[in-house]
Amino acid sequence: MLFPEQGIMSPFERRQYSGKQIIKAGDMLRNVDELTSEDRKWALGVLDNFRVLHAMPLNTFQATLRKRIAQLGINDFIVAQRIKRKPAILDKLHRFADMQLKRMHDIGGIRAILPTIKDLDLLKKQYTDSSNRLSHKLVRVDDYISTPKNSGYRGIHLVFSYHTTHPEKQDYEGLRIEMQLRTRLQHIWATAVEIFEAFMGENFKSSRGSQEWLDFFTMVSSAFAHKEKQPVALAHTGMSQQELCLALKQKMEELQVLEVMQSFTLTHILKSDAKRTKGHALLIFDAEEKEATVRHYTASEYEEAYSAYIRAEEASRDNLKRQVVLVKMNSIQQLEKAYPNYFADLKQFRHHLLQVLKILPS
Repeated sequence: MLFPEQGIMSPFERRQYSGKQIIKAGDMLRNVDELTSEDRKWALGVLDNFRVLHAMPLNTFQATLRKRIAQLGINDFIVAQRIKRKPAILDKLHRFADMQLKRMHDIGGIRAILPTIKDLDLLKKQYTDSSNRLSHKLVRVDDYISTPKNSGYRGIHLVFSYHTTHPEKQDYEGLRIEMQLRTRLQHIWATAVEIFEAFMGENFKSSRGSQEWLDFFTMVSSAFAHKEKQPVALAHTGMSQQELCLALKQKMEELQVLEVMQSFTLTHILKSDAKRTKGHALLIFDAEEKEATVRHYTASEYEEAYSAYIRAEEASRDNLKRQVVLVKMNSIQQLEKAYPNYFADLKQFRHHLLQVLKILPS
């Protein structure tokens, strides 16, 4: 089946390509701009088919995740899922020569945002204790709270390999799903980084760009870690909380952070149907035009949504200030909380940033 306007193979048919073909396509896509038109079309077709296969396992993991959080008695939480953006996949293949597309563990991503570290630890145990484990294989556990990344990123990542004995679901066997567990404060930091990089045309998430700004984000992360009584980034292990906050305040003054943040505003937020609740949402964030667009689709319109996603991604391929993502949603309110970066919402980040500085003498 083809989308007539694009000539793109529908990704909603069964798995189209073998493991070797998926690996080959990933190798070709490391330098996508150097491919011939025919090779590029084939390799991206493989990627589209492989990528969308992760949607079904994601739905399975989301249902289990919500159930387990509820069983722990945690009421104030957010669960969000998304298929990794194509530009992010291509960038990852380009940066890591030994990365195989077939084994990329975060193409299908699901995220739980919880109020506190205690809540997060309880949920982590639900998935890592042998007595509670899923039938799916737990491939790896990355604890970026005990050991934050050099960038300052903090959170828990659990990678699973999907397993099924159902004969009609064998196309999904072995697909990897990454579950990210974050506290609300860790999520506020991570999404703020994405807002800054979109407006500034940088790639701070990959530790690229202005070193002054990278240092600022790491300082903020460590200040937030102090607030949660957790380990700070390696660069700040020898500093007291007061020394760190003083350095952060000086950095903010040098970079005029609060003034810069004031310029990160949107002039338009366009919503196709604000009354819709459950289904999918195509989010398009254009920092240059200072515009956010939310297009809603019902659960039965997923093929239409994914087709629109592919077109929007292709239109945004060379624009670092335009980001596109297709996410599952339960309500517009949950959507804005889960993805504040697509609405340029820095209110909570600014609030906590100023709050951590209050320990300094006036």
